[in-house]
Amino acid sequence: MSHYFYITPEEYEAAERNGVRPALLEVRIRSLAWSKDRAINTPPHKKNPLRDWVEVAEKNGICYSTLRYRANRLGWDIERAATQPLQDRKAQADLMREGCRRYPQEILEHIKRSGINYDTFRHRMSQSGWDMEKSATTPTFTRREIGLLTKAKLKARGVKGLFVNKRMKKQHTREG
Repeated sequence: MSHYFYITPEEYEAAERNGVRPALLEVRIRSLAWSKDRAINTPPHKKNPLRDWVEVAEKNGICYSTLRYRANRLGWDIERAATQPLQDRKAQADLMREGCRRYPQEILEHIKRSGINYDTFRHRMSQSGWDMEKSATTPTFTRREIGLLTKAKLKARGVKGLFVNKRMKKQHTREG
């Protein structure tokens, strides 16, 4: 088995040739339980040199830990990590809101200007099967227009009059 906790001087030298420091070699073998071959031959991760960019980042309001996180963890270019301003919570919330928006903002503003209720617009889109433009531009009907439309549809179907439930009929006949 090639995994022993004792590290020979030759193994330290081989690791050093591959860029692995002795302390890192010991951590890999003794703490992380890597095989000796893997611990010796796997080069350490390269970190971006941040020393030159720390002052630039601080002038832009970016702390050292954020600079290090952007450069090493996110893999950003060091210049971008030091110069791109931090995003405030309002801007971040706006981005999230725009990403989750179901209907475009222009359409919502248009229906507000047109006096169309948002719930009416949503009902037209989801349950009536209208397209977005028709839902946003067709004005809402008045009660009279709804009655006339219903009457026209019933007439087209060949229905002579409106149906009235029996209870209403009895009350009407008692009075009359």
